[in-house]
Amino acid sequence: MSDPSAKLRARIVELARTQDPYAHVFAGKEFRRDYVAARTIAWSALFGDIRQTTGRVLEIGSKEGRSALFWLEFFASAHLTCVDLFENDDAGRFDRNLAAYGARLRKMVSTSIKALGILREENAVFDFIYVDGSHQRDDVMIDCLGAWRLLRAGGVMLMDDYTWKPDNPDAERVAPAVDTFLAWHEDAEVILRSHQVAVRKRPA
Repeated sequence: MSDPSAKLRARIVELARTQDPYAHVFAGKEFRRDYVAARTIAWSALFGDIRQTTGRVLEIGSKEGRSALFWLEFFASAHLTCVDLFENDDAGRFDRNLAAYGARLRKMVSTSIKALGILREENAVFDFIYVDGSHQRDDVMIDCLGAWRLLRAGGVMLMDDYTWKPDNPDAERVAPAVDTFLAWHEDAEVILRSHQVAVRKRPA
């Protein structure tokens, strides 16, 4: 029996693509999956106020580069750092999909914990961070904590898949890590809590 939820998701993505003002950005690129088309309109509205002031973006979890393409187009003057293991065929597709962006892009083939350590040693500071790597609670916690230290005051961090697989054990879900992170950080102002959670870093 086919999965009704999968059919519904496919239909939502199909409808989203017809309304996506960024559809041209993805045209002619190589993708096996699409987790972005249904989000571009919401992202555009939510992050419109920081669009012109965002100069440095960090993405943890890039896969084939679909979300990276969006950030580079939406934050048109920003430099993007992408962290991923880029396993299997993802590396080649990512490179081909992002080839046109040249010096605006840094690709770090690494575990997130190692990459975050390197960026910390470099005194890197980011205006916007997208956390979309591992879905294991402990990994997500490490990513959130490490990324938060790299986010400037007033910057925004977006965490994906907050409602992912709610019936999984806590150790295999994103939500417990995000909830704990928020409980520990009074300086994190929640501006979105849905399937994704977005927070703005309050000044110290």
